[in-house]
Amino acid sequence: MTGSAGRLVMTLRLPDRTGAAKMALEFARALRADGFELTLVHGPVPRAGPSVLPDMAALGVATVLEERLERPWDPRLVPALADRVRREGGRCVIGVNQRDRAPALLAAARAGVPGVLMVQNQHHFWGPRPLAALKRRSYRAVVARATTLAVCTSAVVRDEMTGFGVPAERTVVLPNGIVVAPPARPAAAERARLRAEMGAGEDDLLLLNVGRLDPQKGQDVLLAALAGLPAPVRVALVGSAGDSVAARRTQDYATSLRRQVRELGLAGTVTFLGWRDDVARLLAAADGYVHTARWEGPALPLAVMEAMAAGCPTVFTDCSGRPPVFEPGRDGLLARTGDPASVRERITELAALSPDGRAAMGAAGAALIRAHYRAEDLGRTFSRLVRGVLPPDGAAGPGRAAAG
Repeated sequence: MTGSAGRLVMTLRLPDRTGAAKMALEFARALRADGFELTLVHGPVPRAGPSVLPDMAALGVATVLEERLERPWDPRLVPALADRVRREGGRCVIGVNQRDRAPALLAAARAGVPGVLMVQNQHHFWGPRPLAALKRRSYRAVVARATTLAVCTSAVVRDEMTGFGVPAERTVVLPNGIVVAPPARPAAAERARLRAEMGAGEDDLLLLNVGRLDPQKGQDVLLAALAGLPAPVRVALVGSAGDSVAARRTQDYATSLRRQVRELGLAGTVTFLGWRDDVARLLAAADGYVHTARWEGPALPLAVMEAMAAGCPTVFTDCSGRPPVFEPGRDGLLARTGDPASVRERITELAALSPDGRAAMGAAGAALIRAHYRAEDLGRTFSRLVRGVLPPDGAAGPGRAAAG
């Protein structure tokens, strides 16, 4: 890295290690490699589970706690963000999480710099219907007038943003990616131990599911699919309800999942592992991966990409459309969103494959990820897009981006 391209300010309400935060980290890595200084303004660190903040600091990113990101309606938040941008000479503000995007855009407009959004997910506005409707209208009003560039993870997300009133020429589709590492290869004894932790013996077909326990991730759909499954399988759920602002909702959901397991007689089939930091080794010990989200941003969610890169044959829902350059049956199996019967059919297909057939599907999926979803390649593209909206040094006012 030679010289400095100036400072950018990124907001991240929840600095955990879930999908949006992990992509923020990889894009920050690319921005730093491209010569940018970076300030990350983040919300409170999660009490449970790991955080991206140590990794950000290791990149030389300045990290600043802003507790008001937990309360985006706080009238002091936008002025505080804008003052920081002006004080640090920020050339752009990048908003990551749904709850911090509107404040990021308003702060960028107040500071007279471009506002860029990392739109990682489809939008859902929680609360009683009148409150959810008010949140949607307020969000729409801000993004429609203040977005310089919306970097969307899929065509579905891009269509949402244009539906909110963001001009199409200010949007671009850039899928998420992962850092592709060699698959973990635990020794036979460790593999057997890991499988036992996940409730499976050597001869069982063991499927893994990774994601916070949340209605979005649709673990209830997966449990309904397992009821009456003709093929005997074991499923391990990796994830916790978390401690975000939605903790009450997710805690209630986690409780309902355990009740559903009991009611469906799945106690011998499903194991709740909680939060784990050894997912790569769990994937290496599993026979496949299943993901039944109701909505995501990218057509290939990060957890699915990580499973594919590890060589796991995958079953996942089409909640963000069919992934580009993905061939169902060769690279993985695609089920209908919110449809337990469809998920059950795809799991049955996976169970019917021979070990060699599952290995071939896993290898095809891994090759697809290496060819099209490497985080370093996508990070370089993101950095180029950000450069494209920056006004020349010394010029005022936000830039405009061309569609991709």
